[in-house]
Amino acid sequence: MSKFLLILIFLYIGFVSVHLYSCFFGIENPRMFTKVFLMPFLSLIYYKATPKENFSKSIFVAIILGFLGDVFLLNDSYLPLIILGIGFFFFGHVLYIINFIIETGLRNFKKYFRFLIIISLIYFIYANFAFYNFKEGFQRGSILVPGTFYIMQLALLNIASGIYAFTYFNIYAILVHLGTFIFTVSDFVLARKMFYENNEYYQVILMATYILAQTLICFGMANKKNKIENEKKEKEKEKTY
Repeated sequence: MSKFLLILIFLYIGFVSVHLYSCFFGIENPRMFTKVFLMPFLSLIYYKATPKENFSKSIFVAIILGFLGDVFLLNDSYLPLIILGIGFFFFGHVLYIINFIIETGLRNFKKYFRFLIIISLIYFIYANFAFYNFKEGFQRGSILVPGTFYIMQLALLNIASGIYAFTYFNIYAILVHLGTFIFTVSDFVLARKMFYENNEYYQVILMATYILAQTLICFGMANKKNKIENEKKEKEKEKTY
């Protein structure tokens, strides 16, 4: 590990700590200042820490889109900025989904079809629960259509990462799926905060889950098993049997 990477990790931990402290005690200036640096630091860490064969441009761009989403959601009381912020997160998630599908391969989606059905049902139930839970808030905020699409896209994100985790079935792949699930929890808290009740603890829970989700996805993808090596091992097993 290079000194530059260690410095980046140290700065990232420092900014995360200050940010969460500011969220917990409601100190606005350091909260807003540190928030815009979180994803740039994480994107640099991903770039420097990831072996060349594991680096994904779509993951890198998705983190940058997360940064843009953070910037536009600094003011969560102005609807046009909220929609722009959600839009950046939406397209970032789309890039994650595309990456998981490419990494998994359509062959494995067919191979694990039964698991795909099970996990799809689980997240379909989640999507229906979230929709009925937030429908009134979406209507009140005039974002029923984009809010509904966002919920469905979160379900697809978790389905794609679930199949990815089941395909590789190692600790890093599982951490990626855990990250996407925690992302869902974070967005659930965000919706509660924006449309129903602004509990004093929601901000710190929201940011703690969001940061953890992005970090787990990046850490898992940076250390993922090489797809080609995995396929070779599967072919060797098939020959053995």
